[in-house]
Amino acid sequence: MLVLCACLGLAVGRAGAAGTIFWSSQFQDLLFDSQGQELDHSFAFEIGSFGSFIPTHANMSDWEANWKVFDRAVDGNGWFADDQFFFGAADHNDLGGSDSPAADPLDVFLAGEKAYFWVFNSKALAAGSEWALVTDSDFFSNTGDSWIFEDSSDPLYFGSDWMLEDADEIIVGGLLNVQGDGEFSTLPGAFTLQTAAVPEPGSALLFWLSCSTLLLRRVSKRLGILA
Repeated sequence: MLVLCACLGLAVGRAGAAGTIFWSSQFQDLLFDSQGQELDHSFAFEIGSFGSFIPTHANMSDWEANWKVFDRAVDGNGWFADDQFFFGAADHNDLGGSDSPAADPLDVFLAGEKAYFWVFNSKALAAGSEWALVTDSDFFSNTGDSWIFEDSSDPLYFGSDWMLEDADEIIVGGLLNVQGDGEFSTLPGAFTLQTAAVPEPGSALLFWLSCSTLLLRRVSKRLGILA
């Protein structure tokens, strides 16, 4: 009942406001961390854009510097861990910005920018951090709208509905029973979203150095440089 009242209050409070973006999961959704545990109260959920930056598993250390938060759901304010449900709504104003308290007032979300969901318990690249980043690329099968920011100055623009169930592209984490890039300890029997353990910068550097060394040795052997 508390969740329902909060949703209704948010909707009524924004009734008639053009350019409102609503976003959510399903009620009692299947949201897990890398160890197969339900996401707890420590997690936060954000929607936003990277602008022209393209996030990948390899450039995770650059995500935060390029990330523009449009809206955020946190424990008790849009994120209800006991119900495994999150939701939010924010106005995409006619200047291209977001009216969400979580957004930087200087950030602009231009028409054509792709929207992402970023789920995390910490944005630090450190032991214990869990991330998932997903987006939507196939717009034709959506129950809601395409995850693309529109021209907020268009008088015919009234906003969008972005649903987690419409996501179909994994950058990091797991989505709709498929694990993508990232580190996992468990594969749940069924899930909508699963976060992945974030590699520490040191371990990531060692991994890439090891791969580079191995590649160099293989190339050198092919060229006859090494015995």
